[in-house]
Amino acid sequence: MRLAFHGFELDTELFELRSNGESRPVEPQVFDLLVYLARNSDRIVSRQELLDTLWHGKVVTESTLSSRIKAARQAVGDDGQSQQLIATYNRRGYRFVATVERRSDTVLNANQQLLRDSALASSEELGSACLFPRSPGHEKERPVLAVLPFSHSQSSDEIAWIAEVLGEDIGMQLAHIPGFLVLSSNTTAYYRRREISIDQVGRELDADYVVEGSVWNIAGNLRVSVQLLETVSGAMLWSRRWVIPADRLGELQDEAVREIVGSIEPELNRAEFATLRKRRPVDLGAWALYRQGHALLGMKGWNEDSFAEAARLLRKAIVRDPELAFAHAYLALILAIGHLVGLVTEDGWREEAVTAAETAIALDNQDSDVLGYVGCAFADMGDHQRGIGMLRRAIELNPSNAQAVAALGAALLQTGSEEGVEYMRHGMRISPRDNRLSAWGALLARGLLNFGRIDEAINTAAACNCDDKIFLPRVVLAVAQVTAGNNELAGKALEDARRIRPGLSIDDISRFAKASEIDLLKGAGLFLNRQ
Repeated sequence: MRLAFHGFELDTELFELRSNGESRPVEPQVFDLLVYLARNSDRIVSRQELLDTLWHGKVVTESTLSSRIKAARQAVGDDGQSQQLIATYNRRGYRFVATVERRSDTVLNANQQLLRDSALASSEELGSACLFPRSPGHEKERPVLAVLPFSHSQSSDEIAWIAEVLGEDIGMQLAHIPGFLVLSSNTTAYYRRREISIDQVGRELDADYVVEGSVWNIAGNLRVSVQLLETVSGAMLWSRRWVIPADRLGELQDEAVREIVGSIEPELNRAEFATLRKRRPVDLGAWALYRQGHALLGMKGWNEDSFAEAARLLRKAIVRDPELAFAHAYLALILAIGHLVGLVTEDGWREEAVTAAETAIALDNQDSDVLGYVGCAFADMGDHQRGIGMLRRAIELNPSNAQAVAALGAALLQTGSEEGVEYMRHGMRISPRDNRLSAWGALLARGLLNFGRIDEAINTAAACNCDDKIFLPRVVLAVAQVTAGNNELAGKALEDARRIRPGLSIDDISRFAKASEIDLLKGAGLFLNRQ
């Protein structure tokens, strides 16, 4: 199927965006977004529908969708001002307003036809997925694994041969794992010279997991790298690197293959077990309540009412679906961090937070997001050892889990470890549009102050003032400025914090300031005599 509009074509068979016949590079998720909007051009598509469709239930921020909409507009020559192709309807969603012509007469060139025929032939042999599945959306009996051709040094035919043999040996050994289907090397050979994202490989091959690797000749040694990835999330499940003396390759190759396969098998089983747990029937009403609670702080800012409303929504989600681990985990986090910053004060909060955290772990202790939320909650409640352990495990499962990375950084800072600074900065780097950046920045700035890095603290806290709904970075900025002797700037920062939180008190400030820093505020005439 081709969807044509304004000189552009979206080819859903070849996964291409073309402008006047010329292929244009576009990220897979942006391509999927354009296709979904174009196919539904007769109506407004809500943001929630797009999140549920494109991310398949995975928790992401609203800003992620906004960035994809922006990228989609740029790909087709549109922008947020003109909105000639993709229109925004405030509080309702988006609509593809260009006239879309549907064309089903795709003509393949000789090479494409050969590829299609070869893929279909492989499907006959495998009885499962191929590059062009004939029954889209079919329920697979077994999860599918693809071993992609290994990349290698280009200057040596010998290295190329080693890379090919190593990939084939790993594929043949993995094929013995019960419960998994490993695609033939003839099918995956298509990707030998093709640069493509892992999620697109997953779509084209209908594969759940991908093994990829490389062989490079460095100073007479072979550096062999192998990694296992999940195609839907792009998460790296396992990776390893070996340095093998070239003259011992024959001796060590079989041993390396056995070690690789022996390491990959338990990771595959663990990942598939977690996936099967997530496939259980979910009450969509509970999921919607969880999503609302998850998004609330970003929309309404950090105050008593927003934390209370988020907790209420999460409790309702749990009543509807007591086995929704995400809701238990996020409720624990909301209560713990809310109390830490003085916005959750009711009796019994700790008991409820601990119960929610323990329940979440009992339901799913192999999900990176669940571990990230619960680990952060335990750390915020003072159980740093347990919290840090969970957060490290969350990052092992998904190195791109920005919340877990930032939370680990904050927990390390709470224990006095300067290592937390880099973790927090890394978490903020890998999720630059996250609606939690201001809160993370406030905690990072406070940590920098603890280590006497005053100028860095000022710059970090000031940079996080872009969020107009959270007072925390402004309070930390005031403390940093008064510590640096900039009393006037400290006063302005406090006034800005009070604008967001009119009842700002010394109690609020003391959660982010030492007694000596409170004395500096008093000495500068900035003492608030409201409690």
